[in-house]
Amino acid sequence: MKKTLLLALSLALLAGCAVAPGQTTVAKNCQGNCSNHEDGYQWAQSANLVDAAPCNGPYPEAFIDGCRDGVEDLYQLRRSTRPL
Repeated sequence: MKKTLLLALSLALLAGCAVAPGQTTVAKNCQGNCSNHEDGYQWAQSANLVDAAPCNGPYPEAFIDGCRDGVEDLYQLRRSTRPL
């Protein structure tokens, strides 16, 4: 029972992160901690960004670099999980 519930929850979370090809995610500006590499990376991941355009803005360079890294990792993940 617990394994089934855990599996169902995991699949629901993954489905919530999926972005169809060509679909974009509109990101709101970062609010709160937006100052370092980890903040940028986490923001990109949680916003499920499909391109790095929202990373540019009034943010410190470390945040922008982290955001771009987060977008790149999401891109690589999507690419590796596409069916052939």
